[in-house]
Amino acid sequence: MKHDRRQDILAAAMELFAKKGFRGTTTRDLATQAEVNEAIIFRHFKTKEELYSAILEHKACENRDARIEEIERLAAASDDQKFLETLGRTFLERHQNDTTFLRLLLFSALEGHQLSEMAVASMTARNPIASYIQKRINEGAFHQVDPQLAARGLLGMFASFVLWQEVFGFKKTQPYDAEEVVRTFVSIFLRGIANE
Repeated sequence: MKHDRRQDILAAAMELFAKKGFRGTTTRDLATQAEVNEAIIFRHFKTKEELYSAILEHKACENRDARIEEIERLAAASDDQKFLETLGRTFLERHQNDTTFLRLLLFSALEGHQLSEMAVASMTARNPIASYIQKRINEGAFHQVDPQLAARGLLGMFASFVLWQEVFGFKKTQPYDAEEVVRTFVSIFLRGIANE
């Protein structure tokens, strides 16, 4: 039963933090949304910060093992197009279907909350795109560039697209096929980084 309540609290917190921000969400709001009393929240999470941290960990861990396995397999094959398209497609699928995590990150950054630093740290600690770029630089396939910066540039295209389409609502007036987006962004990236 504890696990179910914990999951209910996490789900309620994700929804509310994504709508109202960290500061705009009270524990009373969380309790109402999760259909529990405030004491139950504090039994599972000592502070709102701990709850927020659990959300970040939960979102980061979703399907992580399967993703890591596929990323490692594709990286070993050194098929740049397939590797980057797979990562781009995964990013779009994950964030277009559920903008909650993106909204949480935006709120935490805009509110100047230290928890946005946690998210950045967790995303940069193990960056498979940067590792792949460094590997391909070492093999002479890519120009000598800062792999972290290049990875951020590629992910930035996808993140910006999701932000404009899903958060700002451009998908209503300018819908795009996800496969077209993936092919276009990866093509632009590879033309700029690949040694010819």
